Amino acid sequence: MASSEVVCARSGDHDEITKVLVVDDSPMMCRAIENILEQDPSIKVAGCAHSGREALDMLQEEPCDICTLDVHMPGMNGITVLKHIMVKFPRPTLMVSAFTADGAKVTFDALRYGAVDFFQKPSATREDIEAQGEILRSKVKSAARVQVEAARYLRLKLVGRKERSVPDHLSGQETVNVIAASTGGYSSLLSLLPAIDAENAGPLLVSMAIAPDVLQAFIDYVSSYCPIPVERLEDGQMLKPGRAYFMCKGECVHFEQKGGNWIMNVSRRQDLPGEEGPVDLTLFSASENFGDRACAVFLSGDDIQGITGSKEILRNGGSVLIQQPATCLSPDVPCRLLAELDGVGGKEVSVHQIASIISGKK
Repeated sequence: MASSEVVCARSGDHDEITKVLVVDDSPMMCRAIENILEQDPSIKVAGCAHSGREALDMLQEEPCDICTLDVHMPGMNGITVLKHIMVKFPRPTLMVSAFTADGAKVTFDALRYGAVDFFQKPSATREDIEAQGEILRSKVKSAARVQVEAARYLRLKLVGRKERSVPDHLSGQETVNVIAASTGGYSSLLSLLPAIDAENAGPLLVSMAIAPDVLQAFIDYVSSYCPIPVERLEDGQMLKPGRAYFMCKGECVHFEQKGGNWIMNVSRRQDLPGEEGPVDLTLFSASENFGDRACAVFLSGDDIQGITGSKEILRNGGSVLIQQPATCLSPDVPCRLLAELDGVGGKEVSVHQIASIISGKK
């Protein structure tokens, strides 16, 4: 059995009860997170640690499936604790951050060291804690299913700002790439985007299943390491080669040609049957307008969308690239697509191969 088949065979398997170790120097926040998590009968808090050292001691003695880890702690901070966890006790880790401007950078740094995802720390008010509760429980259950063995430290280099010889208009030969990512997608994108060839890449539309404020913070972070311009997609923007346009959860794009230029009209999700969603709508429009120059790219994730849209891309001669499940923190989407597109099309490739193909190198 091929490695991808092995990964896909076990991608849906997980313990009935998810055991969580909560790590936060604030006893009050520990209690708040514990109360939030245990509202779900499938989640059990195995323990609470109030320092990095205590967390590492507990991990050695108390089994758990996942850690929630405060980014900012006195003494051994969250990044240092995370490094120890990934080396000594590898398991899915969800960072908890206040997500200020400084907190955002440290949080995304943690994703480079192997953290799966992060959760924005609620305020001490009861209303805020309750509002964030469902999000935290969902993230914990998703994180508990990831392949921690796929986590790796990403060495990124800052990219100096310089003028690039990239045209402002599509020549009609570029491939239009629609990229979808959800759980584990931060890591995949931090591997993919810095490897893009700025001189030869077509436009990239990146759909991430995250909130708008988090999306902008990630754009600000990744742009420092990316050789192509990275920006938040706005309604009515002109599609240009060698640029990455980011969309958040629920947004889709309809392409329209005006005066020789391609314009991106952004709208919120429309109601569609089954598992079709915004990603499918964007793929439908890309396929209709660009035909064999449309490419769908699926990275790590568990937000199942894009199956119908991918089939339409392939029907019109376009291509579908699927990240190798063994390299995904969350292989659910890649596994599902490989099964659905078996015999129809769709290439199982590494992130670096995806970067090469997007950059015009076959």
